[in-house]
Amino acid sequence: MKVLLISDNKSDWEIIRRTLRSHYKDIQLVCCINKQETISAVTEDGPFGFFMLDCNTKNIDPTDLGFELLELTGSRPIIFIGYEGVITDRVSQALYTSSEFNDTIYKPLDREDILVELKNKIDGCMQWAKDEEFEQSLEEVEPEDYLPMKLKAFYLYNEFPYDIYLSITQTTYIKIISANKPYTHSTLATYARKNIKMLYIKKDDQLKYLETESIKCIKALNFMEPNHKDIYLLQIRSVTILHQYILALGVSPSVLSLMNAVIANIHKTSRNLINLSDFLQDYPIYYQGIPSKSIITAFIACHLAKKVGWESSLTQSKLIICSLLQDITLPDDDLSKINNTNSPKLKDFKEEDLQAFFNHPNEAAKLSKQFSSYSDIDYIVESQHELPNRKGFPNRPSSSKLTQICAVFNTSQYVAAEIDGESPNNNHYAKIIKTMSKDFATGTFKETLNLLKNSLKVNEKKVS
Repeated sequence: MKVLLISDNKSDWEIIRRTLRSHYKDIQLVCCINKQETISAVTEDGPFGFFMLDCNTKNIDPTDLGFELLELTGSRPIIFIGYEGVITDRVSQALYTSSEFNDTIYKPLDREDILVELKNKIDGCMQWAKDEEFEQSLEEVEPEDYLPMKLKAFYLYNEFPYDIYLSITQTTYIKIISANKPYTHSTLATYARKNIKMLYIKKDDQLKYLETESIKCIKALNFMEPNHKDIYLLQIRSVTILHQYILALGVSPSVLSLMNAVIANIHKTSRNLINLSDFLQDYPIYYQGIPSKSIITAFIACHLAKKVGWESSLTQSKLIICSLLQDITLPDDDLSKINNTNSPKLKDFKEEDLQAFFNHPNEAAKLSKQFSSYSDIDYIVESQHELPNRKGFPNRPSSSKLTQICAVFNTSQYVAAEIDGESPNNNHYAKIIKTMSKDFATGTFKETLNLLKNSLKVNEKKVS
């Protein structure tokens, strides 16, 4: 276990380090001298079992820093170190009572009874760590017994019904969140800042989770009204489950039931939309990623289909299912925001991720063939990044082979990739459409882009 000490008194560091060395062989002490070092340690060197905060440290506010630590890491005990008057003056009651294991150690530390007192106070924090299962030993595992889940999926919950693991090496995992224990989004953000994209749950647990969650989502999708404030969050959650289900098990009867429920709900919700700008204003940008982009694409495509005059529910359902499947095989959510093979953003990815990006239209098209109730969707999905000037990918067909439904879908996914996670505004829309005009200026693509432009009331001449 790691323990974080924040103090600018290096003599005190040594006193505490000696105590830990003598009585706690498994504790690693990390010392920081100011707030900047502290936040860096929390985001890069954690997780920490508990904190020791010297309230006499210059240039920090113990109360502000204490709450910031809890926000970043979730509930953790804090041992406040300092002269009695300083602790009383600088530590708020709300912070002190944030954990029953919070405690104080009064300075000076170079007194005879300090080792006993330190040990007693640390023992209390250690007990919390054991009760919370924070101090787990690393587990040697068989990787095939675990399945990966994208870290972003866990942002949809405040607690999870199964243990969540982090991969340390290929065969060594550590449990970082216990089943049915509350966790904060800041806990996940700590791992995200370390560029961790995948967490793991046991294979049997994931299958139970997917089955249970899909049933919950289907029920909610069937009964939630289109104007409900949480309708988009429900759709994001449902598409997240759908993607995980397909990647884990393929297209099963449960997947088909969930897919049909999602399609019906998006179709029903999109029918009530009068204005595309209103949808983009109301849509939650916090949950950006592949499921989110899928939903944005579906709504834009349904809107454009109505503008073209396609009122058929089958046609709109085809556009929705293509939206849901387009990026399903991408290994990284950030790749879903890239629209062409010349993007400078591609240099940030590993070679295997780049290959997955270049191939994802073909791979998604293969998956789409399993949804046999919807004819021709494999061609729409395969052509998602194609352009009428043959500058797209992966096949670069002639413009005559790109049908009007391809124009509607490709326009929709392009815009969705550009706006997912972004605060919507007219200037942003205008910049996107101005960029698109270079490659979408032919035939049905140009007509579709003009429909979108009119829907968003974009004036390219006013781009700032």
